[in-house]
Amino acid sequence: MDQKAMSVVREKLDPVLENQGFRFQEEKQEEKGVSVAYVNEERLSYSVLYNSTTKQFELRSATLPEDEEAEIPWRTLSSWLFDPEQDDMRSAESIGNDFAETIQGPKRVEALQIAKKRHKKEQESAQDPLFLMNRLSNILPALKEDMIEERSKYGTLRPIAFVETYVLPKLSELLLSGESASVQKLADLMNDLYENGDMDVRSIITMVILNGLNPQMVQEKLVPLFTEDMQKGYKAGFKMKDKKVKPEKVKKQSKVVAKALKNNQGRG
Repeated sequence: MDQKAMSVVREKLDPVLENQGFRFQEEKQEEKGVSVAYVNEERLSYSVLYNSTTKQFELRSATLPEDEEAEIPWRTLSSWLFDPEQDDMRSAESIGNDFAETIQGPKRVEALQIAKKRHKKEQESAQDPLFLMNRLSNILPALKEDMIEERSKYGTLRPIAFVETYVLPKLSELLLSGESASVQKLADLMNDLYENGDMDVRSIITMVILNGLNPQMVQEKLVPLFTEDMQKGYKAGFKMKDKKVKPEKVKKQSKVVAKALKNNQGRG
């Protein structure tokens, strides 16, 4: 294949794909011929293959599997015949324009939006209480053994009970130790997960962890390191510390939120 033809097709595709959040991934020799591939953060991928056997360009799309060794399930969106011995660069330009129009078409734009929403939902669901505990164990390594013991004893990890039994004592020691680097990591973790975690994670951070620590230590060591949103979350959670929650209100909360509120009633 004339490499120039692939370059002409790419000239038409590159700005369109870049505008949609795709980056060039690789050019490689496949069994059927030379291909170039683009990928975005949601692992949605476009590829252009020149099939040297059938003498045609193919525009393909796929969602890349997590296993990098797995076969990619390419689906052909458009194909054009191109014979390097007979067709000139104007034909390659027409192919590039067609591929660009296909990618910009309503069906492909909709597929991209769906992929983005699914990726965002997966990210949010992944940042659950267990994710929080795993992140905390990077700052407090002893928690890893505690998590094993918790699962061994109860068959699962009980978020609030685990925090109250294992996490709070270790965090108290950390704040008292004066290890500024570790305290900064803790604040960064809370900032990150308060913004990106699910409702249960945010509730555990504000109403279980922060309300379970010494208020003076929190205000002196952590609050100055919080983002504006995390500071607002801390203040809102702290206001709930001594409030009694009506039963009908509790029912509207998630299980973790409701239990956190209940456990915080009466704490001074």
